Amino acid sequence: MTLLASLVAPGPEAVAAPPSEQDFQIYYFITNRDGSRGRQMSATDIESYAFVNRARCECEQKIITRVTYQGSSAVDQDQVNTYVGQNCADAQANAGIGNFAPCAQLTSGAPQSFQTGPEYAFNPIFLAYGVTGDQGISMAQPAGGCDGGVEGQGGLWMCSGVNTCQMGDFFMTGTTNLNVPGSGIRYDFQPPVNPPTDFKISSGDEAVNITWEVTAVPESGYRVLCADENGDPIGSPHAAALESQRDAVAVMNGTVYYTAGNICPDGVFGDDNYGEGATGDGDGDMTGDGDGDMTTTGDGDGDMTTTGDGDGDMTTTGDGDGDCEQGLDGCACFDDDTCISDNVLCIDGTCEFQGCTPGELDCACTAEGTCTSPATCEDNICVMPSEGIGSLDWSYVCSPHLGFNNREARIEGLENGKTYQFIVVAYDAAGNPVASEIIEGTPVETRGLWEECEAAGGICGEAWNCTVSDEPRGLGWALGGLGLLGLGLLGLRRRRRRA
Repeated sequence: MTLLASLVAPGPEAVAAPPSEQDFQIYYFITNRDGSRGRQMSATDIESYAFVNRARCECEQKIITRVTYQGSSAVDQDQVNTYVGQNCADAQANAGIGNFAPCAQLTSGAPQSFQTGPEYAFNPIFLAYGVTGDQGISMAQPAGGCDGGVEGQGGLWMCSGVNTCQMGDFFMTGTTNLNVPGSGIRYDFQPPVNPPTDFKISSGDEAVNITWEVTAVPESGYRVLCADENGDPIGSPHAAALESQRDAVAVMNGTVYYTAGNICPDGVFGDDNYGEGATGDGDGDMTGDGDGDMTTTGDGDGDMTTTGDGDGDMTTTGDGDGDCEQGLDGCACFDDDTCISDNVLCIDGTCEFQGCTPGELDCACTAEGTCTSPATCEDNICVMPSEGIGSLDWSYVCSPHLGFNNREARIEGLENGKTYQFIVVAYDAAGNPVASEIIEGTPVETRGLWEECEAAGGICGEAWNCTVSDEPRGLGWALGGLGLLGLGLLGLRRRRRRA
């Protein structure tokens, strides 16, 4: 080869590489009540305390993720699938057969489709649960509920080069974000296991003192709720101090409990169009049927055909429930509205496992149709009342945050002779509460020494006055009946010496 030929001979062609975790910037944001993007999630939101608690899950306060591609143009232009959840690799590999259901899919597209930093919103429940049926985020149905009592962490998962991700295909596994690098979003739907019990109430002047015992430390602390004899709040300044926590993006601090009634009393948070294409199918490709195959064909089950019933079993048979066996958890009830066992109950035509004791909050009612106070039985499920002190509305709060080691609270500012209702609420660091039964107490006027003497049968004799005299006039005799010898000795010491 001549020197000239060697100078002009083409070199080896550049080989495009698959995209990697370092090619993307991921951020998470909390949404406002109307579903719009609020503040960026902090380390406290993601790690220290679980912003995604049960109440915010029930309020469907969505999280927005911004996904920005910043890699080179030489990267493979294969389809990139983006999911949200936890253990997505196991779930996708087993197609929902194992312990994890397939993760919800946010979008699918070439790497360059993320260059403008599109944002996608998802219900926080998908951090904890996979989906049943369609994986597209706009149609996805979670495989569990906010009352499932689970906790963990989840986040964004991504793979490329395949139509549906399998184990080993993921280059991003739920812990990639610039909010808190190396951490997924913590969620906690599990309240303290047991409420306070064994109450003792002692009456004071315009006050009551409440003590209790616990079988499980609540992790964070307690608040006491009060209602007057009419069942109304007493107007405590501690209740007023909680108003700022109703803000949808308030910072968690581990000193407040949360319920859906306090966070979203008017219903779930508003929706928006984040993550939806122009035709509203949720797959982000601006067209299609939401199954993520980048076409308008298909039935949404992800098998790239128009056949099937959407249950993912690649057949046209079935009803979309994954060919559930009747009577099992998550499947249809038997014809007589029963399920396979006593701890799997038929609720609205579907068998639901009850990992709890009937009568407890969020569990089935007892056979007699009752629940442990303050829960009430509705549709055979024990739920918190929507009104009154049992609703745990913050307007009933009448104590400051009491640390987890406390077993006592003194409530002041009450009216003597009136009977009040009290509930002690224990909560964890995420603010998930468990409430005691309703207890009652009545403050009474505190009586002085002579009133106590009279109540004891006049054991002090006639009324008397203490004076300073030349002669010692000890008072021990008058107080001896009360066993207050010390006060008598004090009286003996009050004498005047002669010059």
